[in-house]
Amino acid sequence: MKTLRILAPVILSLSALTGARSVNAQAAIEPMNNGNLSVTRLSSGSGCTVLFNPQGTLLQNGRSCSARDIREARTAIDRYLREQATSDGEDRTSSSQNLTLICYGEGRKPSLESQDSYEWSDRRQRYVQRSRLEASTDDFDSDVQVDIRGAQGKIHLTGKLIAPINSRGSNGWWNLSDLNITPDQITGKYRMNALNSPRVTIDRRSGRIVINGVEKFRGSCDAGNWSDRRNRF
Repeated sequence: MKTLRILAPVILSLSALTGARSVNAQAAIEPMNNGNLSVTRLSSGSGCTVLFNPQGTLLQNGRSCSARDIREARTAIDRYLREQATSDGEDRTSSSQNLTLICYGEGRKPSLESQDSYEWSDRRQRYVQRSRLEASTDDFDSDVQVDIRGAQGKIHLTGKLIAPINSRGSNGWWNLSDLNITPDQITGKYRMNALNSPRVTIDRRSGRIVINGVEKFRGSCDAGNWSDRRNRF
């Protein structure tokens, strides 16, 4: 019994060291070309590799992987994705605080066109000139400005992008509602009038802007110097 009492602290110490080694082991996470994430260097030292998709869903694991390896890999990938989300959120917040875009392009709006033609008149027994209105579209060039400050945004419109009946805005500026800013895209809408709330979509990679409403617009935006980032803004 005395011998067991002496060995007990030693056994506990060894267990503590073993546990510490498992906790402190750092799994290696490597992004692959297709976007998937490979997790290696797990604490078992078995050479196990576990593959996850970019959202953290387990895709496959090596034959040497134990249930413990898979749990450890999942813990590592969850921590990695949380850190990445925090980092992306900070980048997105800082990049969207002060953003002004100047956009040029072409638009199209509905219009009515007077058409003249000759029709036979039974009363006059000859062809007479008639005029009638036909629905058509009117193409135009225009420029648009988009200004974003934090979570608030507004759009400046000119020319034929402003409907004859409109909510007037504020010095040509309309507030953007339902504004959503991601690293790749900016979306929102504005209220031109009671029946027309065009939707704005801006691709941050290509710089293309699309306005879909009664009046439609397609163009390209610039924000001046966008540094070395692959996005244009």
